[in-house]
Amino acid sequence: MTAASEHVLLLERPAFWTETSDPEAWFRALDVLAAQRTPQTGSPRAVAEHSLAGVISRRGAAGLFGAFQSEGRALLLGVGLVACDPEGHWSVSDEAHALLRHWKEAPSLGLELLTAYLVRESPWLRLLLIRLQNHDWELAGWSEVRSGRGGLKAGSSLVLCRHAEPERWFEGLEQHAAARWFARTQCDSLSYAPEVLLRKKGKDDLSLTPLTAPLLLLESVGWLTRTGQLTLPSELQADLAGRSTPAQALTEITSGHADVRGFVAAEPVLRELLATFGVSPSDEAFARWMDALVDQAVQKGALEVLDAEPGQARHGRGLHADPARKLVRWVVHSEFNDAFQIAWSALETKRELTR
Repeated sequence: MTAASEHVLLLERPAFWTETSDPEAWFRALDVLAAQRTPQTGSPRAVAEHSLAGVISRRGAAGLFGAFQSEGRALLLGVGLVACDPEGHWSVSDEAHALLRHWKEAPSLGLELLTAYLVRESPWLRLLLIRLQNHDWELAGWSEVRSGRGGLKAGSSLVLCRHAEPERWFEGLEQHAAARWFARTQCDSLSYAPEVLLRKKGKDDLSLTPLTAPLLLLESVGWLTRTGQLTLPSELQADLAGRSTPAQALTEITSGHADVRGFVAAEPVLRELLATFGVSPSDEAFARWMDALVDQAVQKGALEVLDAEPGQARHGRGLHADPARKLVRWVVHSEFNDAFQIAWSALETKRELTR
């Protein structure tokens, strides 16, 4: 892990729902937050204590929160279902609203979509899945873990064959695990928050045991067998391995961010597209690339912009910096791959593919 600096994203220890077989605890918490009329201010802990007391444990709530600035540092608590705007206000994200809607309409679909969201967005879960697929780590006796109460234990039920020391867990996988968060926070490397490795062992220390919860969720939707074999859908497997085509990646990102009407914020979605391919450019370079990409894609019929409308400050720049076109509804075609390659020169930077 990289030493802390102004361009480093500081990662908190993993946090998910604490009753490992109850992922719907997160939906219930999101439902409470979504019903509030005004965004909350203060630290994530203060927001949770104010709004979620009696709904979910403080530890379970922590995993809902995304990245924020704390004492001049970029800190990532969880998976970003509760997001912080530049003014420091916390609110349920657009993606979380969509997940919540699907869960209410069809709980099984909501859980499957939540699982896919975690595979894309949780640096901790991505770390675990990539290490398992690379055979750096191995699940041992998952059938016993899933039916017991002890949870995943590094060194026993999770065998760390390589990269066993906490300082080496993310070694070589920073971009794989956190590229989308790098794009959002303008960071380029990853480290643990300074307090994480200093906590007393056995009490709020750095442990992989919380990852039991998302693994059980993976099994419940059929993406992990009872013997511990991963069977991810092809599009998530491609994303995890860095083999998505630009068209596939943009379609998947768009689907994950779309509101009930099918609109997404163009800039954040395209920033995540670049992050999927290992690049987090400056604002100036990104603006050049975004305009060139949209020009190429629309001209080739690779990107059909069906509708566009104004958005909020958090939605970034609109198409060609038009504030009336911040939110878009579009359809991506396979020809988008060619447009993506042509527009790459607008970045004027070395391609930083590390996958």
